[in-house]
Amino acid sequence: AVLLTFVVLWAQGFVLQMMGQRIMATLRARLFAHLQRVPTSTFDRTPVGRLVTRVTTDVDAINELFTAGIVSVFGDILLLVGITVVLFALDWRLALAAFSILPLLLVLTLWFKARARASYREVRGKIARLNAFLQEHVSGMSVVQLFGREARQLEAFRRINQEHRDANVRGIVAYAVFYPGVELVTAFGVALILVVGGARVVAGALTVGALVAFLQYAQRFYQPLTDLSEKFNV
Repeated sequence: AVLLTFVVLWAQGFVLQMMGQRIMATLRARLFAHLQRVPTSTFDRTPVGRLVTRVTTDVDAINELFTAGIVSVFGDILLLVGITVVLFALDWRLALAAFSILPLLLVLTLWFKARARASYREVRGKIARLNAFLQEHVSGMSVVQLFGREARQLEAFRRINQEHRDANVRGIVAYAVFYPGVELVTAFGVALILVVGGARVVAGALTVGALVAFLQYAQRFYQPLTDLSEKFNV
């Protein structure tokens, strides 16, 4: 079983990475073809660096979504459904205790969703602005030097660079609260199962073996929830 798991996971990783690379190549080719068809006024309104960001780093972000997110999310959902059925078949009371933490996870996820969407959207805008500034000033460096604007333009670049850094830090802080929060809530769920299940074992309504089996299944149930929180960040 371990060897089979190794082979399947290797094949999955290989196929996903190949798919992601082909998707990126196709997207970039179509984006470049699109840029050749847009009116010339587009290039007057939009800095070249911003367009380069769309074709490069933004496409990389989509590749990460495909290779690290979508397929694994489907697998996690299927695993959650299967384990839910098993938990209720073992003991519906303990199953309800295990699922009682789900509202807390929902609140935590909604909080992170609001923070992450705002910060990551800001990050995309800042990196586009940074690339636009770089492209304009590298291509026009002779003009900058001719007018002796090096120090002023360096200060302008530092300001844009710091804004990009600060936007990233805000996203990191949100995730740094969210992921440990998910771990804490799931640990609370395990503790609740031990309390409720232990009481039922003492009362003779449940065997120790059944409690151990239920606990193992519950932990397998919480693991995809943690993985989903990781994919949500992607």
